Amino acid sequence: MTRNPETRISLTYELDAAPTKVWRALTVPEYVSQWLGNPVDSNNDDGPRENNFELRLISAEPDTRVRYSIKDDEAVSTVTFQIDANGNGGTTFRIVHEQAMIAANGNLPVLRQAA
Repeated sequence: MTRNPETRISLTYELDAAPTKVWRALTVPEYVSQWLGNPVDSNNDDGPRENNFELRLISAEPDTRVRYSIKDDEAVSTVTFQIDANGNGGTTFRIVHEQAMIAANGNLPVLRQAA
């Protein structure tokens, strides 16, 4: 398996919201759909697709970390949300978005980057 280091994006934000509130925004389906635009739940695909991607929960550590797999027409990636109390009543919020690992034999289409 290979991973291209250029396919990883890492962002950190300081939020005024408490970690529990951020956790709920990342894990309660109604809240997730508000900021991701109603993705298709690949475990329950019984309705019309509103967006062109699927979202699948990989793992969750309560009030600490959530990982999702996101699949669209061209790629599969993982997004990890790290939640840490910042000592001021808010949250240090880290997002790491990376291309999923692919087989080294490269049977998948090549991803292209815009100039």
